[in-house]
Amino acid sequence: MRELNIEPIRAVERAIQILNCFSFERPNLTIEEIIEKTKLAKATVYRLLWTMEKNGLIYFDQKENMYRLGYKPLEYGGIVLEHLDVRREADPYLQELQEHTGHSTILAVPQGTNLQYLLRYDSDEGFQPRNFIGRRRILHHGGLGIVLLAYKPEKFVQKLLDEHPLEEHTPNTLVEPESFMQRLREIRQKGIFVDEDETFMGYTAISAPIFGTGNEPVAAIAVSGPSFKIQGQAREKLSQQLQAVAGKISRRMGHID
Repeated sequence: MRELNIEPIRAVERAIQILNCFSFERPNLTIEEIIEKTKLAKATVYRLLWTMEKNGLIYFDQKENMYRLGYKPLEYGGIVLEHLDVRREADPYLQELQEHTGHSTILAVPQGTNLQYLLRYDSDEGFQPRNFIGRRRILHHGGLGIVLLAYKPEKFVQKLLDEHPLEEHTPNTLVEPESFMQRLREIRQKGIFVDEDETFMGYTAISAPIFGTGNEPVAAIAVSGPSFKIQGQAREKLSQQLQAVAGKISRRMGHID
């Protein structure tokens, strides 16, 4: 983001504050909940909500007396997604990988200390993690983010761990910082990471980085499914397929091996 010596417009910032209150976990909010989250005056919140409602950014459910995001953000999101090159280049490869393996495939990009899911093709294997398109997670949550972290400077990783300590999602999650740092070094050497029952019990994800013209990943892809299906030779074959696909997408993004 650029650094400009210009004061931002407060009304716009307040409107963005309100929009940021909504999430996958809390898609519907009352005006009281929005006031609590933003700490803005009720009159200000009401006027901003009404302005955004008139312009399609907010929808008010009169029956439930609750607010949710309107149709306009979806339109904006479609424009952004359509012009993200890595998504466009990865799309046919991920779809083909899902069809050939029968397992789910997903693409994510780094966003500072987070990652954001851009594309996914689901299998019919039953349980699917809640990796919604557009959802953001901290980088050390799951295989995709861990693969991206492996190529970050150690100072960046250490600062991230200080601010957002590792969390135990299952009894198998690695939460010891020194061991985690060693894991990242090993991932960087192998170019791939296998998350077996660490984020979700009974679920395995294999992740690999996507490179652009530089040496730091611009995205990561993963193939995932029930752990009992991803063992032994099946895991080895999936790993090879994933790395081959990651290499193809990277070359499409301008990367030279």
